[in-house]
Amino acid sequence: MNKTAITLTIFCISSLIIILFILLKPTIKIKFKKNEFSFSTYFIGAVLGTVSLLAFTLINFDDVINGLKGKNQLKPLGILILFFSMVFISIYLDTTGFFEFCARYALQKSGGSGTKLFIVIYITVSILTLFTSNDIVILTFTPFIYYFTIEVDIDPIPYLISEFYAANTWSMSLLIGNPTNILLGTAFSISFFQYFKWMIFPTIFAGIANFFLLYFVFKKKISFSILRPSQQEIKPLEAIKTKKGAILGLLFLLITVILLAISPTFKVEMWIVSAVLAGFLLLILIIKDLYLKFASSTPKESKTFSLPEIARRLPWLVIPFVLCLFITVEGLRKYGIPSSIGGFFSRIANNDPKLIFLYGYSSSISANILNNIPMSVAFSGILEGHDQLSSVFSTIIGSNLGANLSPIGALAGIMWMSILRQKNVPLTFWKFTLYGLLMTPVTILICLSVLAIEFLIIN
Repeated sequence: MNKTAITLTIFCISSLIIILFILLKPTIKIKFKKNEFSFSTYFIGAVLGTVSLLAFTLINFDDVINGLKGKNQLKPLGILILFFSMVFISIYLDTTGFFEFCARYALQKSGGSGTKLFIVIYITVSILTLFTSNDIVILTFTPFIYYFTIEVDIDPIPYLISEFYAANTWSMSLLIGNPTNILLGTAFSISFFQYFKWMIFPTIFAGIANFFLLYFVFKKKISFSILRPSQQEIKPLEAIKTKKGAILGLLFLLITVILLAISPTFKVEMWIVSAVLAGFLLLILIIKDLYLKFASSTPKESKTFSLPEIARRLPWLVIPFVLCLFITVEGLRKYGIPSSIGGFFSRIANNDPKLIFLYGYSSSISANILNNIPMSVAFSGILEGHDQLSSVFSTIIGSNLGANLSPIGALAGIMWMSILRQKNVPLTFWKFTLYGLLMTPVTILICLSVLAIEFLIIN
């Protein structure tokens, strides 16, 4: 077996290990003295892939450095900084109770109607995902929706799936909505506004299609009246732990989004913008925590959240996961595997519409074999050297909507299913996938069709 075949085999095996850990052992608990630590296992396959390539001398130290440095505009460290900066701001906003306030407000506005509750949840999650992160919205809303539906004795599955689909669909609209958007967008020097210009209409049509498909599938299960609790018992404002903190978080989020949108005008890279804003917020929180530590007369309200809590919730394992993937893809690139696949795609699809559907469906399927972050890293290599903006956007569509096909399509899906297992929600892997196969291919078709029409009109 030659080096090219061995490298490809190692990549495939490491991807399989990632999926097996996700399905069979998503978390590992380690006891140390009197403490018990728990961590996710999804990163192990990626680390083993890199270690194996080094062990078989298929890559050397220079290849590792090249993988970490990136190539052209594909800068792994910049991508991680942009991602973590936005997640940091979103998690801080969540610690103030803002997302729970939104969830309670949405439930209060349902007016006792199961159908109206379904609509309000979908709209609320969609709006929040536009400006924050799909992962944060999903992980925040899921427990609250579950507890509410159990409290009023209704089936939680329609509302949980609606929330999940809405977040993964509307996350396409802005560059910061999903880690894969950031990865592929920055890899091909797509600015914040340029991304929005191309993706807003495909997202709107996909979002509308998704809503009506969800409504059609769950219509009978949501047609009822909610008898309790009363609107007064929900009390949205009680979710806000600190009003000043919530205002501060919203202000930082708004300023960051605006500056990201205009950053190309000043020729400043987006990761620098997000890092500076997140750094300022971090400095404020450090000063606050120090003040709380030494000022005994501080009002009780301001002590309801802390910097260590935010740090604990940051997805630190994404760092070795993504960096090892980039190193592995550098190994694939070394032996010409991504360019060979890209050349094959170019031969069977030689214009924008064909490329859009080819990359869109192949990336959505690949996301459910590799998970959408490894898929996006691999496809960045396939897309390299093939100057087709349409293919980049269709791959982004596949990375977002592909997450609705099965729970292994995205990290958010893995964490989401873990929460549901803890709550004993009767939604199995295969039941979710059945819903995904019923609705998602249609949504992808509509979304890709709108993107194809845009390129046909403009070009």
